[in-house]
Amino acid sequence: MKSIMQENKECFFCKRKDDLHLHHVFEGRNRGNSDKYGLTIYLCAYHHNMSDDSVHFNPIYDKLMKIIGQLYFEKTYEDDFIKIFRRNYKEE
Repeated sequence: MKSIMQENKECFFCKRKDDLHLHHVFEGRNRGNSDKYGLTIYLCAYHHNMSDDSVHFNPIYDKLMKIIGQLYFEKTYEDDFIKIFRRNYKEE
């Protein structure tokens, strides 16, 4: 499914258009749900997993992406986010 979080293929943070990686906002048991509901974003290598400022190594950025993903989901779907993803990232 197309991302509900991005229209253009560019880094979500810096808008770079090369060296992009597809990032599943919700991983692990929810990776499939990220695909199903379009909760994926493009990130440059630096912001994906190649620096301390990346979503894989900076828990603040990771949490921010999950909150933003939850907000996009709730704006787009009538389904219950917490039932599907088993957490409420906005209240943690």
